[in-house]
Amino acid sequence: MTVYDVILIGIALAMDAFAITVANCAAYGKTLTKKQAWSMPIAFALFQFLMPVTGYYIGSLFAEYIGGVSKFLTAAIFFALSLKIVIDNLKKPRAEVTERQDAADRAVAAGGTAGEGGADVNGTSAESAKNRGAGCACPARKDAALKFSVLILQAVATSIDALIIGVTFAAELSFSVFFAGGIIGTVTFILVAAALLFGKYLDRLFGKYAEWLGAVILFALAVKNLAEGLV
Repeated sequence: MTVYDVILIGIALAMDAFAITVANCAAYGKTLTKKQAWSMPIAFALFQFLMPVTGYYIGSLFAEYIGGVSKFLTAAIFFALSLKIVIDNLKKPRAEVTERQDAADRAVAAGGTAGEGGADVNGTSAESAKNRGAGCACPARKDAALKFSVLILQAVATSIDALIIGVTFAAELSFSVFFAGGIIGTVTFILVAAALLFGKYLDRLFGKYAEWLGAVILFALAVKNLAEGLV
């Protein structure tokens, strides 16, 4: 595994952190302080550095047993992670629709209806109540503050894949794992900082495609390792 491979892995792994940073800026924009804002690239980069290193030492316990099939194991892990991203992204639109419908139903239930026309107690139609319910959470989210505990949970959740990939480093990496972890952490910091500074514009350009890009990169690396294993 070369430095260029690790850079590509870093880009793929950073896509989740990139997307979450854009979401955090949208959700906590009103209350986000400069300290809180810059804690995001630091936290995400730190965990993206630590997890591959941890995975490497876990993998080292089994390196002698997996040495002969390391290429196939690496390909399988990359393919599984890319498939996981695809499945998660396909589930998102359905989950968002369900969430909006639940909010609308709660609003209708709370407001009540009167008469056949579906007017509520204030003479407002049920459809209007649904529209209010669908958007009622937005002001509350904007006024909420990003807690440090929430950020740490986000950083851990987005770095689990890095832990798994770190296991393959034990058999595949041709240089220091700390250097590899540093590359991944640095790439993550740069991309998350970019999301922080230009999130509004980047989200418009390719925000919804960011995680799909990560899946494509991981799939390409899976194919590359599979081909190398077969040769």
